[in-house]
Amino acid sequence: MKYILSSLLLCLSSLSFAVEIESLNPVETIEILPKGFTKSVKYNITLPQNYHTDTDKKYFVLFDLHPRSQTYLSGMQDWLSHNGEWPWLKTIIVNPADYHSEFAATFNNLVEDPNDQTILDVLQDGILKEIDLKYRTNGYKIYSGFMSNGALGLYTLLNKPEMFDAYFIASPTLANNFANVVSDAAKKLQTKYDDLKFLYMTIGGHNYEKVHVASYKQFEQELQKLPAGKLDWSSDNDEQHYYMSRPLVTLLNGIEALFDDIHHDLAADSEISQRGVDAIIAYYDKLSKHKYGFEISAEGSLKSLAKSKVTQNPSEALEIYTKVTELYPDSAYAQASLAKALADQGDVKQAIDVQSIAFEKSKSMSQWHQNKHKQYLDKFKNMLKN
Repeated sequence: MKYILSSLLLCLSSLSFAVEIESLNPVETIEILPKGFTKSVKYNITLPQNYHTDTDKKYFVLFDLHPRSQTYLSGMQDWLSHNGEWPWLKTIIVNPADYHSEFAATFNNLVEDPNDQTILDVLQDGILKEIDLKYRTNGYKIYSGFMSNGALGLYTLLNKPEMFDAYFIASPTLANNFANVVSDAAKKLQTKYDDLKFLYMTIGGHNYEKVHVASYKQFEQELQKLPAGKLDWSSDNDEQHYYMSRPLVTLLNGIEALFDDIHHDLAADSEISQRGVDAIIAYYDKLSKHKYGFEISAEGSLKSLAKSKVTQNPSEALEIYTKVTELYPDSAYAQASLAKALADQGDVKQAIDVQSIAFEKSKSMSQWHQNKHKQYLDKFKNMLKN
């Protein structure tokens, strides 16, 4: 037993030394001199591993105003993306490098005068613009904020929602109607958000949070009045975590919800799927162009819809399966799904023809997939014999 444990530890140690930790989260620093400032603001830019070698790849951007959040943001991003980018797609992390008195003054000015949006101008025309110019970004930006920075995130959502596409807000300090966020919510939430604008916010019952819970729930009530599809939002106002754990938990839950659409197919009874094939295709086209920056396949969602219709409307199911093969002609599994549907409806000969195509297409895949498609083909051939 001692030998086994020693061998295991040795193995783990060798794996650890195989990775240069510094290379996982390379950090660069850039400086921006905002209009009216006498001293430039320094920002740390944490790049994903292999950013400088994967030169064709573009990245999401996540911005957080707290300098100390850089360590957990970059560490969580690396961990949650290193194994196939699941559940977090590789992202550029942006944080101020340290406290800056002139920048802090713009925040105080906003608190005193909610119409003073200088802080948003400093961010939008400064660091956010510079990031897009200097780095390979895909155009999609995420805001992460805790306490007062979280409240600023909600203010941004109401007043300049175009600055960010997604907002992770933890324990926002909304008491005393911070920057008119609560009082303006009813009117300003009526802006033309699209169904890709995302908000996830949380609060708990810690002593530091209690004073803000009532205002938080007022804001939440205004969100609840929005019609379906107006804004993709969710809230947890009963999180049982320690106060300082909340931004980390919020980030984790927010990331899993934000990127769920690439990791899971639409259910057949979802609102989008119920509108039919064209709606599914349009949804994935929008995701591809306006969120991810690369093609997101609708194949799985279309096949889920087809499968749901096999019993009561087999002809429509076949039409959808056929449409999938037309949309994804190189997909062995698109052909295989059509073949199975044909076999299930008694057209075994046609199923063999289609599965033969699937088997040929699988030859560009690993042996495991080739074997699987060969098994499907043999099964249909045996059905024909019998």
